[in-house]
Amino acid sequence: MKLLAACAALLLVSFTASAQPVSAVADKIDFLVGPETFPIFPWDILPAKEASYEEARECGFNLAGFVDPKNLDLVAKANMKCFVADSSIAIRGEKLPDDEIAKRMKALAEKTANHPATFGYHVIDEPANELVPTVVKWTNALEEAAPDRVAYVNLFPDFGGAKSAEKWQKYLHSFVDEAKPKAFSYDGYSLLDNGTVRASYFSNLESARKVSLETHTPFWHVALANSHFSYATPSAATFNFQIFTSLAYGVRGMGWFTYTGRDRGNYRNTAIDLFGHRTPTYDLLRDANYQLHRLAPIITKLKSVNVFHHPDVPPGCQGIDTSKFLKEVKGTGPFCVGEFEDEQGRPAVLVVNRDLAHSTQFTIVAKTKSAVQRVSSLTGQVRPFGAEDNWLAPGAGILLLLHD
Repeated sequence: MKLLAACAALLLVSFTASAQPVSAVADKIDFLVGPETFPIFPWDILPAKEASYEEARECGFNLAGFVDPKNLDLVAKANMKCFVADSSIAIRGEKLPDDEIAKRMKALAEKTANHPATFGYHVIDEPANELVPTVVKWTNALEEAAPDRVAYVNLFPDFGGAKSAEKWQKYLHSFVDEAKPKAFSYDGYSLLDNGTVRASYFSNLESARKVSLETHTPFWHVALANSHFSYATPSAATFNFQIFTSLAYGVRGMGWFTYTGRDRGNYRNTAIDLFGHRTPTYDLLRDANYQLHRLAPIITKLKSVNVFHHPDVPPGCQGIDTSKFLKEVKGTGPFCVGEFEDEQGRPAVLVVNRDLAHSTQFTIVAKTKSAVQRVSSLTGQVRPFGAEDNWLAPGAGILLLLHD
């Protein structure tokens, strides 16, 4: 296959700390982690062709989005998994009695749950608050019928900002407490075409992280991968900003809206256009996904213990005075810093440049003397933090282990 030959050729590419594009250091796509470790998925129903699924995998997705049961074999041939999307899950249609819901989910599970391509089931997107009790019934029925699969529900974001954060947390809790899902998900499209970030972006991450910690439930973030309405044109900075701020808050899965084109409104700049061709966004999205794969084996083993911002603090967030591990973060910033502990209680920090237009230098001063190791988002390798590592591109981040 041309794809495997091209990826194998990359093994011959050498690189230095001066950094080449992620695609130049991705030795082969076999390095991708599975969705059980860190799910990465397009918010799409892809064309039912093995080549389409292979192309999505090459872009760094380990889930093929939402797939009709009849196409599961094609997904498996592309060495991927997916969310099964089936018309028997009809939450917004006629209200069904509990026994009918259970009957439908048992029949669907018997047909699909043991298929190697089935990671989970797409239950519903953005249910209104009054619909949550019904969603819980369907989710619980799926969990009973297919306990080893994910019943996937994507929840509304809170665009009201910090003032309505408490109300939004109640909305999240109303689902998570009753459904007890394997993970919960929400979408938050907040990068605007005037260069600003929606004020609620970080307060949403704050609230989701809080609910995640309170319920011991991982959370996923569905982020922006196209232009529509008044949202920003995709760039290296917008992708970096979204993956690194999400990771700083302890996110354990990423979805992208959208990977393929939409023939409506002003939707544009998707990775795959309406004619089925790759666009420049494809390379940007692939490089973002590859960084997630490289960091996932390490960051998923870390426990989120704090997040702070410096020097300016967005609404609903905390400042450096709450830091557990750092006395200072020097540099122009602005910075978002996630703080973590590993299984031995050793500290780690993820420093993110929140500026979407400018690079910045930074220096951290730890509260206790320790070695500093840098985890490369290009290779996944760990080495001492050294010369020029203290530069961050717009929106970019760096994971630092504060121990030998």
